[in-house]
Amino acid sequence: MAAGPLWDRLSLALSPGPNGYGSPRRRAPAEHRLFDTGTIEAVRRGLWSVETLSRCIVETSPDCIEVLDPQGNLQFANPTALQQLRSSETAENEGEPWVLSWPDDARAAVLEGLEVVRETGVARFSHWRPGLSGEARYWDVTLSRMLDDDRDPIGLLAVSRDITALAQAGTDRDLCSRELSHRLKNVFALVNGLVTLSARNTPAVQPYARTLRDRFTSLGRALEYLQVPPPDEAAPRPAQTLQALLRTLLMPYEGVGNAHRRIRLFDGADIPIRDTAVTSLALIIHELATNAVKYGALSSDTGTV
Repeated sequence: MAAGPLWDRLSLALSPGPNGYGSPRRRAPAEHRLFDTGTIEAVRRGLWSVETLSRCIVETSPDCIEVLDPQGNLQFANPTALQQLRSSETAENEGEPWVLSWPDDARAAVLEGLEVVRETGVARFSHWRPGLSGEARYWDVTLSRMLDDDRDPIGLLAVSRDITALAQAGTDRDLCSRELSHRLKNVFALVNGLVTLSARNTPAVQPYARTLRDRFTSLGRALEYLQVPPPDEAAPRPAQTLQALLRTLLMPYEGVGNAHRRIRLFDGADIPIRDTAVTSLALIIHELATNAVKYGALSSDTGTV
């Protein structure tokens, strides 16, 4: 790799070898044993320089490390990046815009990350990226701005960690969650049907049956609120907050009788809620709304909640 202004000031740069700029120059093994004296003492005594220590860290890192110039063009890739993302023959990649190594659907996130790191000094994003084998892997990427001794920017450091297994586990968990939600909704519908059939010929218990059905329906709406959307849905999942739950549960009551548009949510900071609290809150909110329609403010023409 031809030396340039960036590499004149970058002590981490590996020396070019026969296989490209990602291959370190082979050296005869040192006779001293570093850890007999300790790393700090060895560096102080000159047994192992900071440059050598830094080179070893970069070479042995399991993460893919790529160095870009300030414009975002590739200048260096460590052995892990060469093995997983590129090839041993890397001369053709030198100076290539880093964004071109990402698929089309990831390039907006990559460009945004490059813009953010130039402005703030650090950026992070996650996306799928194909490797040498053609198989796409999911990468957690951290971008950092590199500075020289005068604190002037000389390049960008991109460290990519393979988190495909973690992403797959999250996908499987979401799939199980959607399947469970679907089955529970079917259970609620079945129970409501059984309650209706059981109370059909018994007028005395029909008010109780109606109340029970309404409560199951309220639980079903709360379950829909918690349900994780499929990955292909563009709309993000709404934030799990108290006001968002109230909007979901109270929506049917806004059009009941004279209650149209007379339910107002409070102003001020919203409160995040956990999944474990939603069921209890759904029953409480449903009970209060039902009482307001039957006996409270929403039973009159001018009342508001």
